[in-house]
Amino acid sequence: MKSGIIDINLAVNQNRLLEIFDAGSEGLWELMPGNVVKFYNTRFYENFEVTLHSSPLEEWVAIMHPDDVEQFKNNVNQQVTEKISYFASQYRIRNRQNEYRWIEAIGVLGTDEDGELQYLVGSHKDITEKKQHDEKLFQLAYQDTLTGLGNRRQLVEQLNVIQTESTPGTIITFGLSKFSQFVEVFGFESGNTLIKMCAEAISEVFPDTAMIFRSYSDEFVVMLKETPERASLCWTINQAITGFDQRFRAAHDTTIQRLSAGVYQLPGDPAATEDEESILYKSMLIMRYGKEHDSRIAFYADDEQRAIERHLFLETGIEKSIQDDEFYLMFQPIVCASTGKIKSVESLLRWHSACYGEINPGEFIGIAEANQDIIPLGYHVLHLVCSFIVQYRKAHQHDFKISVNISAIQLMQADFVQKFLAIVEQHQLSSAYLSIEVTESVVLETNAFAVQQLLTLNELGFSISLDDFGSGYSSLNTFFSIPFTQLKLDRCIVNKMAEDSSVFSYVKFLVAICQEKEITVIAEGIEDLAQADLVREAGVDLMQGYYFYRPMVGEKLMDLEI
Repeated sequence: MKSGIIDINLAVNQNRLLEIFDAGSEGLWELMPGNVVKFYNTRFYENFEVTLHSSPLEEWVAIMHPDDVEQFKNNVNQQVTEKISYFASQYRIRNRQNEYRWIEAIGVLGTDEDGELQYLVGSHKDITEKKQHDEKLFQLAYQDTLTGLGNRRQLVEQLNVIQTESTPGTIITFGLSKFSQFVEVFGFESGNTLIKMCAEAISEVFPDTAMIFRSYSDEFVVMLKETPERASLCWTINQAITGFDQRFRAAHDTTIQRLSAGVYQLPGDPAATEDEESILYKSMLIMRYGKEHDSRIAFYADDEQRAIERHLFLETGIEKSIQDDEFYLMFQPIVCASTGKIKSVESLLRWHSACYGEINPGEFIGIAEANQDIIPLGYHVLHLVCSFIVQYRKAHQHDFKISVNISAIQLMQADFVQKFLAIVEQHQLSSAYLSIEVTESVVLETNAFAVQQLLTLNELGFSISLDDFGSGYSSLNTFFSIPFTQLKLDRCIVNKMAEDSSVFSYVKFLVAICQEKEITVIAEGIEDLAQADLVREAGVDLMQGYYFYRPMVGEKLMDLEI
């Protein structure tokens, strides 16, 4: 009698437990002999095309996403074969609405004392919403919203994986030419369309194994976990370039936009592992180097490698070279046109690198301005100039003015005047010893803040000189918007004066305007007596050039009678 009551209670408890399971949001299952699955929560499983009681495992597999089937079977076999007590996996199952839902499956395996399988039970949980939420977070963190490609953050992480695995690889950086100018002319929407064209052209030619990223606004990176033969790689890259050309020509009937590529190959050698940002920078630099030399494809291993490495050094080595005291000054006197006596001196920056020897300013100034290194470099030059003035004053009883070049990029810094004055005051100098030379008058004409910086310095007594007038950067509008006290005629104007009488007349007219506005005119690049006589006749105030003095080191300037 007692045994019968116990049996009834067990049956009641089991039914109650199943009812509790049915009220839950998860599905419960048991894998029976013969690969038959018993589902305990019908509310969860009735949304899928499976037999609710004693369902063959094949039914569940039949509604599984094809891409997930092999991994699912491997997981089941692994758990059973290796007697893994707890195993979790995720895959997609098609519901009755023909939608795939993400399922998280938990399998719990039990064995007897001899290690023989006794049961395999578990649960199913619909995690589709969580997956979608995670996907959105992933897209925000790792994907470019415009193209759907990976972003720079994902690029760096994937490159780190390749580096960690020490496997060979290839980094290809694609870049567009004149993208910012294109956007200025056609607008942001057209710019976005251009980027999508580029992304499509690149994506359609590389294999599925390639990882493609948008690294900057107008640059893309393709990462390959292999090092293809150069001929094959060039063919693929050219296909992408041609595809873009065709798309762009069809949309704009022009070829003003060009796509270029730079290739950097990873050696796969743990001893040669580099910083990820360094690798990406080199690849980008190779692409830009090729673009500058009118090459659509450039390889880091080419004969240009030394030139690329030099360019890389110039882009990255300025700040360290400042610390290493590799920059120094040369000085070129400026003489009075009527007496020939030295009136002032221009300071000229030079760079003697321990690695590359003398580096021409024409080579590094533009790079320094492009990457903002001109800002610390400019302050360093001002320190050098002020130090020399102090040194000269100690050795001589008289003073003279030295001009120092200031980039428009420096003038656009909010704290420029404050830092400039702090350096001058640090050396206990007054404004009478310094003349500020600027070149980019077109930039200044459109930047009210930069002009205000010059006005402030001019009001404090500093002379302001416009350098290289006539070289293509300047206009007469400069005189009416910027407080210049000195104007320097570029050597190209001086050279043309003897060849073209109209240029000579223009210079005379210019000198007359400057005299009315009390602006001193300097003629640069005087190389012989004929040029000197000609600019004197035009009425210029001062002259500078090899005919009078070549640039010299500070020690030699010390010995001159000024």
